[in-house]
Amino acid sequence: MKSSLFRALCPLFLASLTPAVNTLAADAPVRLPAVEVVETPVAGLPATDRYASSLTSVSAEQLRDLNALDFASALRRTPGLTITRYNQVGSFGGGEGGAVFVRGLGVSRPGGEIKTTVDGVPKLNGVFNHPLLDLMSVDAAERIDVRARATPLDVGNTFAAVNVVTPRVTQPGTVARAQLAAGSFGTVVERFDVGAKDGAFDYYLSQSYRRSDGHRPDSDGRMENYFLRLGWTLTSHWDLSYTVNHTHNTASDPGVVITPQSPVGLMSTRGEIYQTADWLHIAALGYRYENVEGAVRFYCNAGEGNWSRRAFSRNPDSRNDWRLYGVRWRETLRPWTDGEITLGADLDYNRGTSRSVPLAPATERLFGPETLRLFSPYAGLAHTVALGDGLKLTPSAGARFYDHQIFGRRWAPQTGLVLETGRVQWHAGWSRAVNFPGLEVAALSSPVGNPALGQSWRALKPEQIGQSEIGVRYPFGEKSAVAVTAFRNDAHDRYVIVPPPPRFFNIDSYRTEGIELSVETAPTAELALFAAASALRTTPDGLPYAPRRTVTGGINWRLAPGWLLSVDATYVSEMHVLSEARSAGTTNPLTVGSHCLLNARLARRFVWGTHRGEVYVAGENLTDRDYVYRPGYPMPGINGMAGLRLEW
Repeated sequence: MKSSLFRALCPLFLASLTPAVNTLAADAPVRLPAVEVVETPVAGLPATDRYASSLTSVSAEQLRDLNALDFASALRRTPGLTITRYNQVGSFGGGEGGAVFVRGLGVSRPGGEIKTTVDGVPKLNGVFNHPLLDLMSVDAAERIDVRARATPLDVGNTFAAVNVVTPRVTQPGTVARAQLAAGSFGTVVERFDVGAKDGAFDYYLSQSYRRSDGHRPDSDGRMENYFLRLGWTLTSHWDLSYTVNHTHNTASDPGVVITPQSPVGLMSTRGEIYQTADWLHIAALGYRYENVEGAVRFYCNAGEGNWSRRAFSRNPDSRNDWRLYGVRWRETLRPWTDGEITLGADLDYNRGTSRSVPLAPATERLFGPETLRLFSPYAGLAHTVALGDGLKLTPSAGARFYDHQIFGRRWAPQTGLVLETGRVQWHAGWSRAVNFPGLEVAALSSPVGNPALGQSWRALKPEQIGQSEIGVRYPFGEKSAVAVTAFRNDAHDRYVIVPPPPRFFNIDSYRTEGIELSVETAPTAELALFAAASALRTTPDGLPYAPRRTVTGGINWRLAPGWLLSVDATYVSEMHVLSEARSAGTTNPLTVGSHCLLNARLARRFVWGTHRGEVYVAGENLTDRDYVYRPGYPMPGINGMAGLRLEW
């Protein structure tokens, strides 16, 4: 479906709003404050800490400029990341219908090498042990942090991680925001936020609703998010907070496009529905003194993911519910000048149930409830040495110890080196990441999967990967910098099913390696630019969702006072697709072609009394390119939306 109506009405809509906005501003003339740089770019360079660990962040402002409708679209311009999706709004399950891959990692299903967290605690499919992107609401994000290398001191039990940092009010006063938008394919967005800080108490409340009919039949989606954070400053050194986040989402599978050339009897999954919902609770006690700071977080995440599959394929429904709960402690000490010690421990429980509900007269099959426990303390040390002439050298080392009640014990060490020469920063690091099997191996061995697997899952070991990285960040000029990072991931002990008879074994291995180049600059006060390119090589060659070349870029440009244009683009080369199944000798022969996408957002900002706001139009795939993330699943052509945002 091509949205020619959007192309015709987009400029007319913005032009019709301009006089009204100018009138509002004229009623209460306000001089907008001068700023050095109008905006941050639509994406940014990675930052490196003293442990040589890299982090790439996407801020709330960048999410706005990208007009991100869901979690996949929020990360579509982050260097090193690849996304998949079926729908305009929402993600169908945790595979091709909506997933994120980091440097070729995260392709296994069930069980994934990437973990998703909120404020550092897990938020994912507890039964099949991989992310469900609809549980990760962009409306609950002050920023999104991506760790392409899972250093043990930062995050455990994963090869890469994506974390949502939730919003809070840190300055006295009240803030409130509202947004309404509508666009192509019956897409509607509504959001309301309010927060305040008064003395020792602060709160932040957010509610949002997003839906779309989709660009073709049965590609509809709906996402609801409710968020509340309460904070109390107990003393000048101690604070207490409670966070609750509820999501409720639905996405449909539009199925393979059937053509006259399609094979007779081709099975379709069209009309199947994936429903997700969860309640996340976090109680945190934080403390901060002159030479020590830290926090203890108690969490519980109760969720469900239900796959209704009767319509065309006549497969059984799959109904899954889980409860992730535990405690996480982290502390940073600075006992001497230029020295730092990091201590912490994670205690995580995962309890889940799965039901397979076939059509009558077949009987329902059940797995669980089963509970897994993982304890992982960690410690690290970094010290900065001044070498003279502006040179600073920071060596570091650390390790995390894992104790699993079924899959045994493992050590995960790391070491790093950071060299600062004036404004130039070099870093090199190596770490071993560990990823334990989850409930999925027990579920696959139960009546809902293949009972012939028996108890072989209990003999599995954790998957391991050696991750090395070297990079440099080089500023040029006052507001420009370039970053170059080379990396290599050597994974082994990946578990697969080996027949006959079917048994689990840790025998698979693979490698990903590549280089990433990013640059950002603000040549004038009105213009900010970003560009990135990455090259990736995998062994074996056919790993899915690991394109050899990716190029992204974007600009934020203040065309005139009050007018802001945000443009982002990406090129992704040809790549293999579909999830990497847990079977020995799996290959992924299917490929999709390269694609290049161009998106833009034009906003007219205004001030009206004590209110600030903007009216905007946003368009995706402005060159109307045909592209797919999975063969037979065409993505939308040119489309767009218009909206209003208010803040007071």
